Amino acid sequence: MAQLPYLTLQQIMRTKHFFLVLFILFNIDNSAQTILISEDFEAPEFPPNWIQQTNATDGGWILGTSSSLESEYWPIASHGNFIATNDDACDCDKTLDYLIMPPLDLTSSNSAVLQFENYFDGGSLFGGTEVATIEYSLDNGVSWSVLEEIEGTEDDNWDSQSIDLSSLAGNSEVLIAFHYYDDNNWLFGWGIDDVVVFEPEGLDLGISSVNIPSIVGAPSNLNITGTVTNNGLEEINSFDLAWTDGGMDFNTTLNGLSIPSLGSYDFSHPDELNINLSGTIELTVSISNINGMPSDMNESNNEWISTIQAVEYGELIDGDITREYIYYHPESASDQCPLVFVCHGYTGSAQGIMNYSEFNALADEFGFAVCYPQGSEDSFGNTFFNVGYDFQNGESVNDVAFIQNLKSHLQSNYSLSSSDVFCTGLSNGGDFCYMLACQASTDFKAVAPVAGMILQEIMDDCNPENEVSIFEIHGTEDNVTYYEGDPNNDDNWGAYPSIPSTIDFWTTLFELDILINEDIPDIAPNDGSTVSSDMYSQEGSCSEVWLYTVEGGGHDWPGAFGNMDISASREIWTFFDGLCESPVGIEDFTMSKSRALLRITDILGREVQEEKNVVLFYLYSDGSVEKRVLIE
Repeated sequence: MAQLPYLTLQQIMRTKHFFLVLFILFNIDNSAQTILISEDFEAPEFPPNWIQQTNATDGGWILGTSSSLESEYWPIASHGNFIATNDDACDCDKTLDYLIMPPLDLTSSNSAVLQFENYFDGGSLFGGTEVATIEYSLDNGVSWSVLEEIEGTEDDNWDSQSIDLSSLAGNSEVLIAFHYYDDNNWLFGWGIDDVVVFEPEGLDLGISSVNIPSIVGAPSNLNITGTVTNNGLEEINSFDLAWTDGGMDFNTTLNGLSIPSLGSYDFSHPDELNINLSGTIELTVSISNINGMPSDMNESNNEWISTIQAVEYGELIDGDITREYIYYHPESASDQCPLVFVCHGYTGSAQGIMNYSEFNALADEFGFAVCYPQGSEDSFGNTFFNVGYDFQNGESVNDVAFIQNLKSHLQSNYSLSSSDVFCTGLSNGGDFCYMLACQASTDFKAVAPVAGMILQEIMDDCNPENEVSIFEIHGTEDNVTYYEGDPNNDDNWGAYPSIPSTIDFWTTLFELDILINEDIPDIAPNDGSTVSSDMYSQEGSCSEVWLYTVEGGGHDWPGAFGNMDISASREIWTFFDGLCESPVGIEDFTMSKSRALLRITDILGREVQEEKNVVLFYLYSDGSVEKRVLIE
């Protein structure tokens, strides 16, 4: 990590320990309450009559999604479209980031309430602490007064906020603002969604928060606790509270209460949620029978849905040290399912890359297991995988052996494939992937480094027993692992070749001379980068070597931060999943054909003979067509 001094707001929403995911359902029914302002930020444009004031160089408050707004050290749970200010991404002056709502006329209101969905850590770094406040102005923004300070959370979830505006009743032209203050430091950010200002009426109790983490260790027992808020005028004396994880329903009645108008009550359900295995759980918490009535004025806020990921936090004795890992085995995984290792970068963590890579969600979707190894600490106190960097010459930890042992441990305890084993990783984790391809080729079918490189000394000694397919994703403007390489070891990592030279090494080693080159659609034109693909293969070979070049891209994991044209994680799994059933031994390499070539055509559809260095189309008996360039 290279956190500099402070951050901004443009690409925010990533929660600090990533991953995972809490969905909040909260709406105010227009027929139930008098709505003064309602904004869900779903439109692509800045909402009309809203304004902002900022000194930030990134534009201050930015509209988008978690994918477009989040940053490496401030990930955020998904919440549809929202608005945020991201100090982590900008590292600029965010002391005066004001998001100001349209003027409110409260001259005829006895009471009013501001409610909104909120993502805010309230984090501290380098001696600074970020502050989020709700402020008001009665003089058209000349001066501002604090109405309430928002308390930060570290649960990686969005939560609901309810602010009493009754003290402002009787005033016209009231301005309400969300003010983010970064303490002149490099901090994180604040996300806002589903803003509603309304006048309370009648009977209306709503769930404002449920205190359930988005990621938990398995096994565990969780207390179902949270807060309800009386959004109406009538006092709340009782209500029924229920929760379900899709199986049994657990119900209880809470009575003898006295929740005043605009007051809150912290609840606790007597039945715990028991989690025994890893996987994804959808928890639904609901309230009903409020004051004995079959319904209240606004039933849309009577239910809260949380998505929980349960993972195994494991340990493995490796030599004389204890190594840690995180393992996720979804219910969708069948017997003998594939296993994917995902390795963090230098100074990173297993938890961090689990969060931003979102490989758990892919595992749910496609039915594979995923493991996130935790690197050990070097002499500088930084986490790493030992690939032999020059400044780590004294390090002796054998991470290749650790991963091999961890693989065997998982395969002996779970129903996992013995052959469909893969590894991906960012930066140092990507470098480690190359090392595994060279030194553990019998254990891994394919590796996919992201912003990775292979040290020259590892390449020089690389003599894999099996062919290991390679997929590199790399930005041309990577300022850590240079696309053009560092053959003179100017940065003291160790000498390493350019990315194109690295790809040439593998394609030559495996004798792959079929090239398919494509430009990937630029679906995110504002991210400052584009992606092109080079895919190398050979008839009858199980080996493939792919390169995704991110033109203008940096030291990023596309889809999480940086380029948004692709999801690196999804592209990687697509690559892994599309390979042959088993690795190919270099010594036993044979050619085989499962389909017949019918003819070869040029770009005009004319039948031609095979020719090098031109675009040709190969038409097969199974109806498939391949675009190829045979390189000289």
